Amino acid sequence: MKKLAAALIGMSIAATTAAQAEESAVTATALGAVSGSALQESRPLPGYPVSALKDQQRYGRVVLGYDVAQDGTVTNVQVLSAYPVQVFTRAATRAVENWRLAPGYAGTRQVEFTFQAE
Repeated sequence: MKKLAAALIGMSIAATTAAQAEESAVTATALGAVSGSALQESRPLPGYPVSALKDQQRYGRVVLGYDVAQDGTVTNVQVLSAYPVQVFTRAATRAVENWRLAPGYAGTRQVEFTFQAE
């Protein structure tokens, strides 16, 4: 019975944390000169890490650098700065690694993600 109660409490906490993550905002800002014609085909934002909410991390910022290949794929994603260190970097890095941009606009780019919990 105690195991069942603990499991239900754990599920309740996970559901509450997931609901809080949905209420959290993540914004992205392109840094440097970006051509208006370099339209993104797929550029999903990272999710707010549930672990950050559990640890009461309500704000974070990550700046990433990345290369865009001729075919529009993103390569060489690097963390340029992060606050707090290593709290939001995984979510931001994974999101950018999955971006697909319009072909023909190869180059090096930077993006800043701001994470804010409500």
